Amino acid sequence: MENVTNLGLRVEKFKKNFLKHFQANFPTLYPILIDPIGTHKKSRAFIGFLLFDPYTSVCLGGIVITMLSIGCATSIQVRCICILTIPAFFGRSGRSMLRALILGYIIAGPLFNLVYNAKEVVRTFGCTTQLTYNLTKTRFDLMFKPFQQAILAMKADANEIKETLSSVRDLMSPIVEEVEGENEMLRLKEENDYLDELQGDTKRSKEIEEKHEKKAEEAKSDAEAYEAKYKKKIEARCEEQLSRGAERCRDMFGDAYDKCYEAVTIFVAWLLCWPMKLTFVCNLVQALGGSSICDPEGKVDSGIGEGYVALKSARDEFSRSLKDAKLQYKLKKPSVILDLQDSAYAAKAVIHEFAVRRRIFESVMTIVKRCLSFVFLKIILNAQTYHDKYLTDIEFDNMYVTPYFRKIDARRKARGSVTLLPLKKIEQRKFVDPYAVKPSKAERFHLTGQTVKLLLELVTATIFVILDWLFYEALDLIRRHAYMEYTQAGLHDLSLEIRGTGVVASLIRSAIRGFNVKKRIKTVVSNSACLPRPTKLPTYVIVKIYGTFFAIFLLIFLSVYTERLRRGICSFFYRRREKRRVLYLYNESLRRRLSHAKFMRAKAKNVVRTRHLENEANFWMAVRLKWPDRFDWLRFFACARDRCLICGDTEPRKGPRYRACATPGCPFLHCAECWRDVGRVCYACTEFSDTETEEYDTQRSDF
Repeated sequence: MENVTNLGLRVEKFKKNFLKHFQANFPTLYPILIDPIGTHKKSRAFIGFLLFDPYTSVCLGGIVITMLSIGCATSIQVRCICILTIPAFFGRSGRSMLRALILGYIIAGPLFNLVYNAKEVVRTFGCTTQLTYNLTKTRFDLMFKPFQQAILAMKADANEIKETLSSVRDLMSPIVEEVEGENEMLRLKEENDYLDELQGDTKRSKEIEEKHEKKAEEAKSDAEAYEAKYKKKIEARCEEQLSRGAERCRDMFGDAYDKCYEAVTIFVAWLLCWPMKLTFVCNLVQALGGSSICDPEGKVDSGIGEGYVALKSARDEFSRSLKDAKLQYKLKKPSVILDLQDSAYAAKAVIHEFAVRRRIFESVMTIVKRCLSFVFLKIILNAQTYHDKYLTDIEFDNMYVTPYFRKIDARRKARGSVTLLPLKKIEQRKFVDPYAVKPSKAERFHLTGQTVKLLLELVTATIFVILDWLFYEALDLIRRHAYMEYTQAGLHDLSLEIRGTGVVASLIRSAIRGFNVKKRIKTVVSNSACLPRPTKLPTYVIVKIYGTFFAIFLLIFLSVYTERLRRGICSFFYRRREKRRVLYLYNESLRRRLSHAKFMRAKAKNVVRTRHLENEANFWMAVRLKWPDRFDWLRFFACARDRCLICGDTEPRKGPRYRACATPGCPFLHCAECWRDVGRVCYACTEFSDTETEEYDTQRSDF
């Protein structure tokens, strides 16, 4: 290209030193940035998703601006590519970037709003399930909870009854000891025998034992035996009391004698104190009462033995009855049914599954949005591609009738040579006037295709917006009209009356007191917490989506002029190349013009063969030609109108009619311009030599 300047050498030297310094200070990062494409994929992918802070962004921006400034100052290619990015932005690449922006808006707007509202549906489902469970549980507790609590409390009450009845044994222990106790009898026997030995009397315990043993042997029942035994104890106790009284009396006489003897002289003491030795007075009660003084006959109530036996039997019966008494209950749980899920578990499962799917969806959408952020690189690549093809491919985008093109044609016209201007009708499809305001036919066809494509994209985006709107309206309708209040009022009264007044009645009354229930409930619950709270898509998101579509629509119409501008930019930087391209275009077009007649004859023969087949296959054309009186109105539609044999344009509805061939039986038409170009000769019915048609390839149209 051009020689390298001193500034370029300095830039190369700076670049070399910078890379060497970077490699020395950042040995790990250097290969990731410098190594060829395809290496360090994971590291580069990770670095590509890093978020840079503002300081780093400013630094990187400064570096990029500096490099672009240096490149524009030193290289014509960089200057050309940088300016080519402007029409590229307004062209296909810019539209692609705006489409990526729209896709990002749709992902961040309707799609994520749909996901959020779907989450509200799942939350509503789980909340409604829980509310239904709570209401059912309240009714269940009102009906069955009192019985459950009473039965569970009966275990404690039964233990209390058991302990109460078991305490009868403790209450009877003193009575049993009184009637059947042997320890007291042994003590009374020892004391009575000791006192009798001191006084030199016979042992009374032996007499009492012989007396009552005889009665015990004569007893006919346990009651009489217990009664005899108790009387024996009473008599022994009475004798013991008398013996103790006599002994105490003698002790008192002895103490009185000692005090008297000490108080007076010996002679006076003998006279005054001798009455204190008359201890026989202490046995006066026994002597006067005789042997019947301690006889319990007639003094102990009759039937005491029978009462004692009955009491003992009752005690044993209570003990025996309560020994094996147990209160057993069983809480029956329903058997576990496999593959059966209750509503609460189903709600949790749905919420969990939705959360997992939502996280996956958000991750995928995040990756998609970040990848779409690199679409702007397509603008630079498109500018680079156009620049390279402009320099390497002479036929690339070489179809413009430029001022230099007109200058060449005017020069030839002045010399009297064959010229191209004005262009023939069939040639006008190939050439474009870069300064014409009205788009050419090829450009109009391109505009139509891009507009249809944009409409399809608009319909797709509208479908997402409408789906989100319909989903929101459905949930909002439920929120506004599905509000309900549940009022639960109920009572549960149960009263068990025990009319007895005895101990057993009291025990039973205490055992079943838990069944006396008076329970009231009155709750007012609403489903306000379970109503969906959908989020409406913000208006500014819709404005951004359709505003961007409108911008793309404008860019489609501007693309006609921006694509022409690309050629003008390259022609400004590469003038010699542009002249060479225009000269090549003129010469090629002139060569095609010279072989135009031969091409027309070959094409006409080929079109004649295919047109017959088309007329047979064209239903509307066949109907119009067969019944012109009834279906002549079909000529208002292009599908039922004939076309020019040469250029293939459809006959217009209004304006000059196409010229029909004068040869009888020839159905072909010619437009006015094509009729002049073919020399007013119908190539369809005119016979030519085989050499004039066979040597030209009709499959390749140069125009």
